[in-house]
Amino acid sequence: MVKLTAELIAKQTPGHNKRRADESVEHYLARLTHLPFQDRNIDSIESIPPCRLLTVIYLYDNALTKIENLNFAENLTHLYLQNNRLQKLENLDCCAKLQKLYLGGNQIQVLEGLDKNLQIKEIYIENQRLPEGEKLVFEPRTLHCLSQGLEILNVSGNNLDSLTELSCLDKLQELSASNNRLENLRELVELLSIWPRLKRLDTNRNPLCSKGRYRERLIVASTTLEMLDGKQITDNSRQFLTSWKASREAVQTRERSRPDFDNPSAAYSSHRVSVTLPSIGTTVTRAQSMTIHQMPEPRRQGFMSESSSAKKSQFQISFGQNGHRKLTAGSNRTPSFHSSQNSNHPELTISSHGRMFTAHGSTAQPALK
Repeated sequence: MVKLTAELIAKQTPGHNKRRADESVEHYLARLTHLPFQDRNIDSIESIPPCRLLTVIYLYDNALTKIENLNFAENLTHLYLQNNRLQKLENLDCCAKLQKLYLGGNQIQVLEGLDKNLQIKEIYIENQRLPEGEKLVFEPRTLHCLSQGLEILNVSGNNLDSLTELSCLDKLQELSASNNRLENLRELVELLSIWPRLKRLDTNRNPLCSKGRYRERLIVASTTLEMLDGKQITDNSRQFLTSWKASREAVQTRERSRPDFDNPSAAYSSHRVSVTLPSIGTTVTRAQSMTIHQMPEPRRQGFMSESSSAKKSQFQISFGQNGHRKLTAGSNRTPSFHSSQNSNHPELTISSHGRMFTAHGSTAQPALK
């Protein structure tokens, strides 16, 4: 195994920034800006003299098991630690100016220990090698601190089944959450309203991608998205989907305001007609309880003339119940009434909404004409 030491840096730093023959190790380290030691089989970092100008460290594709001794790089802004053996985020308090942190392909189970790194803009913690059945966990305090400036987050491939913990990250501009176990499309739609700056979203290879109108619903839920699952969102497509959503909501609003005539168990008082024939005296109750006295004069007299000889009979006609044909809503026609001339078999015909119902005698059932 290999340790990262000051001597190793002075001897093997590649590129044009090599140490001069007459230059001391301390002087050389003091002028370094980049430290490229990727893929060197490095498993630990020793204490190194201060590197005041060092801003970038490349340590990916090594064998590091612990983050330690980085206080020599107090002005560090970029740290590349992908594909090591790290199990915990720690000892980064000394890197107060850190802006980009790359951690993909390690064994980290909790995103934590970054509550002092208030300048972080980008975190890449994708594809952690987690124990079977485990998922990446987010420490609330760290998330709260990251919410002040985090703009890019990659949590792909971490067995996540929800993103609600990330709702506090309201400055997010890019979120990659592909290859997880996300199923709740409604939850994601709500989160898009909480992330007002999100421009890029990747949720490929999640169960929710197979749900109906998945892409369309996400596009209309956010006015800022420019890229979804690697595909650009054009202004024309957004305008079309926004218009489609508005028209769909208008139809739903009209449907909700209209009585459901296909529901036989519902009570529709505004479309209920009660007819009482006490000696052919008729009372009609409907939205505002129309009575025989509200009928036109000729029809009222026709009913009253036969009241002495007809038997008392009472029945109800409830439109939309008992399997009878339903009324059509929206008509303003006034019901019309007339009786037969045969007092032994009184006949009542009710015309309403273009339907004709006829009742015969005291026990007759309404007949649809």
